[in-house]
Amino acid sequence: MGFLAKDSGQYKDPHTKIGRSPGDENRLIYSVFEQIRIGIAIVDAENMCLKVNPLRAEDANRAKSNFLASMSHELRTPLNSIIGFADVVREKTFGPLNDRQAKYLNNISISGKHLLKLIDDILDLSKVETGKMELNPYEFSVPKIFEEIKMTLAPLALKRNIKIVWKTKGELKSIRADRTKFKQILYNLIDNAIKFTPENGLIKIDTGISKKSISISVTDSGPGISIDDQKKLFEPFTQLGKFESREQPGTGMGLVIVKKYVEMHGGTVRVESKIGTGSKFSIIIPLTQE
Repeated sequence: MGFLAKDSGQYKDPHTKIGRSPGDENRLIYSVFEQIRIGIAIVDAENMCLKVNPLRAEDANRAKSNFLASMSHELRTPLNSIIGFADVVREKTFGPLNDRQAKYLNNISISGKHLLKLIDDILDLSKVETGKMELNPYEFSVPKIFEEIKMTLAPLALKRNIKIVWKTKGELKSIRADRTKFKQILYNLIDNAIKFTPENGLIKIDTGISKKSISISVTDSGPGISIDDQKKLFEPFTQLGKFESREQPGTGMGLVIVKKYVEMHGGTVRVESKIGTGSKFSIIIPLTQE
């Protein structure tokens, strides 16, 4: 495990960068995020040592996924209680609150939901890696999915005065795929674009449809991604170097889930980006799934 650097008694992968600690209200999220990342880095290091024995490496990967799933389940129950009680008190069920109390309860709720999203992503990823997640394909309306995504993400874009332009080439009706996963793919791509697009920026979403597939590209006007960082985009729990100063670092899971779900559909993901010119993420998914 020579590639791990020791810092304050803990092992950290120097190639995996995480944004700065976002503040007192988010320290729980940051702490859990760090522990999960460190655990995975250690297992991955062991896997490198076990390359001469593929069977042992496969067992180690399976153990990692099972650990993540078990840990995630154990965290969900108390976390849901924390979020629930915070929301109940925040709604003044037990009496009035002063401004400071309301602020901290709001921070608890927001941070708890952020951590819950991380846990859900971990569970999904572990299911994919262990082969326990399956597609549930059926025919659904793509325009309907687009409308649902617009309603969900419009407030986030509006808050920072980001303009989102949707363009469709061809007649877009319905496809046969896993509706939930298709929606998550689109949500994650656009949410990622909003996160890294500056205020008053522009996001373009282009959709095309052919006889065999649907293509969707999401182009942002953010800072762009270096060639080296593009190689790490789809690695779990990876925060890229240029995002170190972000006040609210992401989990590094959104694009990983996108890639996994697209590949489950037999599709492909591509990224085009240069520093200073924004980024374009494109997916192609077959119109029908067995």
